[in-house]
Amino acid sequence: MSRQRVNPLPGSDEELFFDAAAFLSFPLEKSVDDQQNSDSLLTRRDFVARTGRAGIALAILPPDLRRLIRTPSDSNPESLAGGVLSVPVSPELFSGLRWRMIGPFRGGRVAAASGVPGRPNEFYFGAVNGGVWKTIDGGRMWFPIFDGQSTSSIGAIAVAPSDPNIVFVGSGESTLRDSVGYGNGVYKSVDAGKTWTHLGLDETHHIGKIAIDPKNPNNVFAAAIGKLYAANAERGVYRSRDGGRSWQKVLGDENVGAVEVVIDPANSQVVYAGLWNTRRPPWFTYAPTNGPGGGIFKSTDGGTNWSRLSNGLPKEGIGRTGIAVSPTNPNRVYAIVDCLLSEAPPQREPPLGAPVPTPAPAGARPSSPPPGQGGFFRSDDAGATWTRLSNDPALWGRGWYFEKIAVDPTDPDTVYVPNVAVNRTSDGGRTWVVLRGSPGGDDYHQAWISPSDPNTMIVASDQGAIISRNAKSRDPRDVTWTSWLNQPTAQIYHLSIDGRFPYWVTGAQQDSGAIAVRSRGKFAQISMHDWEPIAPGGESGYTAGDPLNPGVVYGGDGQRWNLETNTPVEGTTRPTSPETPRSDWTQPLVFSRADRKSLYYANQFVFRTKDGAKTWARISPDLTRTEIVVPPTLDETAAAAIDRNGKRGVVYTIAPSPLRVGVVWVGTDDGLIHLTADDGQNWQNVTPSAITPWSRLTMIEASHFDQSTAYASVDRHQLQDFDPYIHRTRDSGKTWQLITKGMPRGAYVHVVKEDPLRRGMLVAGTERGIHVSFDDGDNWQPLQLNMPVTSIRDFEFYGNDLIVASHGRGFWIIDDISALRQLSDAVMRDDAYLFKPSDTINYIEGTDNGTPLQKDEPQAENPPNGVAIDYYLKRNASAPVTIEILDASGAVIRSFSSDPNAQQPPPGRRGGAAPPATGLPRVSPLWQASPTPLPGTTGMHRVIWNPLRERPRGAPPADEGGPLDTRYTGNFTARLKVNGKTFTQPFIVKPDPREARA
Repeated sequence: MSRQRVNPLPGSDEELFFDAAAFLSFPLEKSVDDQQNSDSLLTRRDFVARTGRAGIALAILPPDLRRLIRTPSDSNPESLAGGVLSVPVSPELFSGLRWRMIGPFRGGRVAAASGVPGRPNEFYFGAVNGGVWKTIDGGRMWFPIFDGQSTSSIGAIAVAPSDPNIVFVGSGESTLRDSVGYGNGVYKSVDAGKTWTHLGLDETHHIGKIAIDPKNPNNVFAAAIGKLYAANAERGVYRSRDGGRSWQKVLGDENVGAVEVVIDPANSQVVYAGLWNTRRPPWFTYAPTNGPGGGIFKSTDGGTNWSRLSNGLPKEGIGRTGIAVSPTNPNRVYAIVDCLLSEAPPQREPPLGAPVPTPAPAGARPSSPPPGQGGFFRSDDAGATWTRLSNDPALWGRGWYFEKIAVDPTDPDTVYVPNVAVNRTSDGGRTWVVLRGSPGGDDYHQAWISPSDPNTMIVASDQGAIISRNAKSRDPRDVTWTSWLNQPTAQIYHLSIDGRFPYWVTGAQQDSGAIAVRSRGKFAQISMHDWEPIAPGGESGYTAGDPLNPGVVYGGDGQRWNLETNTPVEGTTRPTSPETPRSDWTQPLVFSRADRKSLYYANQFVFRTKDGAKTWARISPDLTRTEIVVPPTLDETAAAAIDRNGKRGVVYTIAPSPLRVGVVWVGTDDGLIHLTADDGQNWQNVTPSAITPWSRLTMIEASHFDQSTAYASVDRHQLQDFDPYIHRTRDSGKTWQLITKGMPRGAYVHVVKEDPLRRGMLVAGTERGIHVSFDDGDNWQPLQLNMPVTSIRDFEFYGNDLIVASHGRGFWIIDDISALRQLSDAVMRDDAYLFKPSDTINYIEGTDNGTPLQKDEPQAENPPNGVAIDYYLKRNASAPVTIEILDASGAVIRSFSSDPNAQQPPPGRRGGAAPPATGLPRVSPLWQASPTPLPGTTGMHRVIWNPLRERPRGAPPADEGGPLDTRYTGNFTARLKVNGKTFTQPFIVKPDPREARA
């Protein structure tokens, strides 16, 4: 906002100029030096001077300007509660906070899976950005076993046939989409996944396969695809003869990597490998490239020397390949081969003036390519000669994504080829049946067959891992599978809140479509009842909850749906462009917080609707770079690769100012930032010089406190620069500062967001984790807590909660971040500190209304019902710690203690009936909750007071005919007693708004 000239004060000949943005950007906290002179956070002189200036200026501003100014205190007093804070902050100050997973339980993409020889109920799968999971009950329940490692992107899993406790994992997914996660080499467990050792090969980035000698687990091969955007020496086939302690590269070069390696089960000196030269350019292409040098190779001396197999295979153009050797007939070798080179003469260029083909819409898969030389091949002489038995694209199409194959360990004629469906032949490849495949295309990857029971199989898919116990049934309709709806490994791109109460979290899930999940389950937990597939957003777009109409969500390029009825809203239109629209896999769609009727969408242009997408206005020219820039890291094939966008970029992020209508920031995937202050009438290029072509602007965040301030996260890994970049401007883009101090190198940034209530508190999500800054980005530190390592794509502050969308582990929430918002040096000044509890809704708790959902069903916890009371102890307490809850009259109505003998039992929904003195309990240990004493140890802790009045002793719960719960509401006080000192904080408990409506 420009300076506003006002009349002079009475008795003064000075002119006053009021710069509201400058005033609001002036920190209210004192400096550390001032803090040492006074316990007050703000001197009386400063307070009077500043508030006097603000009051006068606000009083004399015209109403239209006054309306555009929002001070932090207008939204919530907590915006001013954070005092001086020395950084970095000790993690003990917020160690009691926890991320709560809410699902969904619809599995995400899995490219690696394996069973365990000799243990028929044990299986592993590797999610492409969700880590390694294990089941010991044949897929009824899965649990993560890799969360303590530094990567979660998994490309390969192998269990030693001679020792079921030895497991190797190759990190870095091999399904090479443009949203791919990368790894850091090979891991090994010698205790069936309980502990892991990192074995190096850090720079391989993507490992497609690991093969273990059937008789000697020390002989191991790894097929390394290598880095995706540049040449690197660490690609190819690696061999270890000491169980992974050391590695030797035996095949490949800096351009040609390996995606497949197979050891002959009858002779471990015979090894087959599939080489693949592949890259991606930084502009959008659906598929990676197939460069020269790929093919199938064979070694007969344990991997020391190799020869290329070519008789009957395509002579050139081979991309990804899958290889399988029959255990019962090692001369029988199968291969599934990707080769897009046409067998027919190349077609002539279309004549000048021919119509341009219509491009696919955003997120759509390109049409199938014409038949090439790829297909299903068989050799009956150990690879000396090959015969193509099928060129059906259903077996080898989209080869860069599939090309896996498995042969029955007891029958050389039975072979499985996963692709869009799982395909099976029982006659050596002459005829095929579809074993599993549903409408829409599931997409399947690796298959593993039990060596002792060929009916037992695990298959990896885009929707998770599934197991069959009757895979050889003649009729595919008789084959049954376990569920993939018990794996919380969803890959979410962005999130938006749907304001139905309690709120829902929405987002697009890769491979499965958009989804909505309740933040609080309708019943006793978050279960299958509490997530829904939704239409808007597809598998990769944005979702945008309508802030004025809860239950209505927009998605994609503006489609509008009523989620209550699962129907589209009539009259909705899409934006139209003056030229062919370009689109990345994900295009932005966001509401303005300053004008909640304004919704923005972008391709290379920016569009706005104010009438619920009935009409759209184009408010920008093409905001991407006009020059074609080819990075020097690309090889010739990648430099020439083009898809629907050519070599041009798109607008990738939109950030309307929450303070002033019409101020909008946008960033592109080819490295430009533009700003408009008049809703698109004029645009200014404000790109800092440090942001070079194809530096992707992953997110811009407009400040909630100063309209001249914005934050921009930048991803340069497609230029082979994996470091984090966040830029900040405080002068509307005239100058920018790089603000990444404290963030680890080698993890690029997907998102940066600002807390709308505490000034200076930012959160950032990288490819590997979560970070927080308490000083406007000058310093960063982890906020990982219990969150597993995964790709973090988006955040939302909603009320007192912080919600995250991960690209591999679904949605997570920190319930009530009031303690983070109140952190200051004052917290550390005394031996203890009691944070002010936030005003809390006393929710009507859901139950299962009878038999509860069993613990082995997929489920997530509801947020704890009640008031979160947070306190901090500088050191271990020397005496029992107590917290008491006082009502408005000062009477103690609930108490908590660190002394187990003094702990008061909660009122409980079961009436607090005492367990029988003798005999067996009525429920199993799964349902027996043990009382937890109040912690008295160093750090920040949280206790939950559930504001329910004591039920009559022995009374059954309401859903079993007992009296209804009586809930406290009103004004209360929390009182902390520790080490002879007493601390108090007031708070309010509000009624559930659904109760009033009922």
